[in-house]
Amino acid sequence: MKRFFIASLVVLVLSVALVAAIELDPGYILISYNTYTLETSVWIGVGLFVLLFSIVYGFFSLLRRLISGTGALSDWLSGRDYRRSQQQTTHGLIAFIEGNWQSSRKTLAKAAAKSETPLLNYLIAARASHALDDSKQMKAFLKKAEQSTSGAGIAVGLTQAELQLRSGRFEQSLATLTRVRRNAGKHPHVLYLLAQTYQGLNDWQQVLALLPELKKYKVLAPDEITELEITASKASILEAAKSRSDALGNLRQLWQSFSTAVKANSEVIACYAESIIALGDMQGAEKLIRNRLKKDWNSTLVSLYGKVASDDPARQLLFAEDWLKQRNNDAALFLCLGRLSLRNAFWGKAREYFERSLQFEDSGEVCAEMGRLLAHLGEHEASSEYFYRGLLLATDDLVDFPMPSSRSTS
Repeated sequence: MKRFFIASLVVLVLSVALVAAIELDPGYILISYNTYTLETSVWIGVGLFVLLFSIVYGFFSLLRRLISGTGALSDWLSGRDYRRSQQQTTHGLIAFIEGNWQSSRKTLAKAAAKSETPLLNYLIAARASHALDDSKQMKAFLKKAEQSTSGAGIAVGLTQAELQLRSGRFEQSLATLTRVRRNAGKHPHVLYLLAQTYQGLNDWQQVLALLPELKKYKVLAPDEITELEITASKASILEAAKSRSDALGNLRQLWQSFSTAVKANSEVIACYAESIIALGDMQGAEKLIRNRLKKDWNSTLVSLYGKVASDDPARQLLFAEDWLKQRNNDAALFLCLGRLSLRNAFWGKAREYFERSLQFEDSGEVCAEMGRLLAHLGEHEASSEYFYRGLLLATDDLVDFPMPSSRSTS
């Protein structure tokens, strides 16, 4: 308050002194240029000079500030572009999720140049192009994606391989993944896509070769690994059985390459046994099935055991009949025993076993065996009935149309 009072007093004194000076001698200024003249007092001239100086000084000061503030203005404008780009990217992603591929692709491509994540924009735009079946644009966006961000080669390659896989272009997908794998090492998603690609190519040997890495890097859940291993093993068996040279040798070699867990799986054993039976290795099939049935009772293997024509059918029948002590209500076992009885020429026993099997389960396969047996025994009417019964069991989609009476002739 004291300082304000002193300042006010100083200003007041100066004002009085100035007024006194003006009254004492106002002075005179004359400015002449060509035909123009300007006359005024000294004090008014000084005032005009101060005013003009203030205007000029203010102008240059404002200009300097504008020049120094260009960076801030630029930053503000850039931030505005960035916010607009982010909004467009968000709208493009929403359109993609909603399945509006055309709008999504257009919006994402437009926003990519100003986006903080152009890689994302181009990759999603490539996926939208794939959904539109526009392979040309898809490749163009993938190329832009790789150019937009350093070190994006793996992400771009994985996207390309995935889209090729979805289109069923398995050879191209394999080529892309092979290239990516050189740089990606043991990338889990690369391994996953490779497994999918090999399955698409029906290259089951490569699937089996890839399984250790799938397990090591936990690419799939344990139960999925097991299922894939069983599927690949069975498919490899069927493929090896079609070999033009030494199919049986190839099968045995393949079997030895399987893991202990696979060789203990009843599904795989059944597939392998059926294949070597078809190639004539009856002794190997008989021993394999019999040993497995001691550990795991499996109806498929039991039925298959009845088809094995070993060198000692009587001994084979004794083994199977011994199973009746614990499995006297198993339809598959009675079918097996009936077939083994036929192999031993025990016609009555075979008929009895087939009838027992039908008591537990209606089966077109058992009816066919009974029909064949009765036809050879001369019971043609009964044989025909079993064949007819088996045909009805094997055909599920017969419609109950009206049938002609036995007396009808037309």
